[in-house]
Amino acid sequence: MESFRLTISVVLLVFNRPSVTSRVFAAIRETRPTRLFIIADGPREGRSSDVASCAEVRRIVACIDWPCEVSRNYSDVNLGCKKRVASGLDWVFQQVEEAIILEDDCLPDPTFFRFCQELLGRYRDDEKVMSICGSNPLRTWKADIQGYHFSLNGGIWGWRPGAGPGKTMM
Repeated sequence: MESFRLTISVVLLVFNRPSVTSRVFAAIRETRPTRLFIIADGPREGRSSDVASCAEVRRIVACIDWPCEVSRNYSDVNLGCKKRVASGLDWVFQQVEEAIILEDDCLPDPTFFRFCQELLGRYRDDEKVMSICGSNPLRTWKADIQGYHFSLNGGIWGWRPGAGPGKTMM
């Protein structure tokens, strides 16, 4: 069996959910990316439980036990999902051209990373493709016909900056 090596950067967006974060982080650990970006929002004002939960999440994602360049962008205050994701991804894409993006509650199938890496490579220079997504809105799949499809509907995993409106999503 061919050995798979993940060379695309992985981004993990986290907040205050240790149990789901630990599952997603375990899936990332299995793939052993060579570059990992961790973006964390801060605790919400007036929610004392957030302080402990955010700290626990950060402890979980601090356990990098494989050779990996790790970059962290942690907010001390709560920016909210919209601002934290946007500011974090702006920071990531100032450093890399493409990345596989996971939120703390999106558990990837083990094949997800290879799928994203292969298709990002295949469509890297295709201006008609805005992103690669690991979702299947069709509910059923005829894998013997095709391994993926093109769609005009948006998804949010496997982003590539610079692709504008009207571009195809995969």
